Amino acid sequence: MTARHHLAPLVSFTRCALCRTDDRAALIEQLARDMFESRCDGTHWYTWDGYPEYRAIYRGFAAVVADSIDADRHGRCLLCTSNDREGLTEVVGQALWDSRRGEGEMAWADAGWWREKYAMLAGAGFASLEGRVF
Repeated sequence: MTARHHLAPLVSFTRCALCRTDDRAALIEQLARDMFESRCDGTHWYTWDGYPEYRAIYRGFAAVVADSIDADRHGRCLLCTSNDREGLTEVVGQALWDSRRGEGEMAWADAGWWREKYAMLAGAGFASLEGRVF
C-alpha cells in the first residue's frame, strides 16, 4: 500500500441544497423560513404565518444568501468550496446588510453589533442549506 492511500482528501464538496435543487423557488421559501426561525429566540412573539411583511423580508434575505454563494454567478458554489467560512460569512453578512440599507444609512463598516447579528443570519442560512441545525 502506498502513502497516498493513507491521506484524507484535501477538499470536501458538500453539495448543499442550493447545488442539488431543481426547484429554486421552493428552496428559497424553506431557506427564508429557516432563517426566520433561527431568530425566534423567545424575545418576540412573531410567527412565520402571522406576519407576511416578515416573510417578504426573509424571502429577500434567502435570495441574497443564494445569490451570494450561487455557482451560476461565481463559477462554483462558494458554500461548498470555500476554505474560509469566516470570510464567506463576512461577505454574505455584508450582502444581507446592504440589501436592507437605504441610501445614506449606516455602512457595514459602522454597523457595530449588527454585524454580528447579520453574520448569525448568514450562518443560519448556511446551516439550512447544508442540512445542519442552526
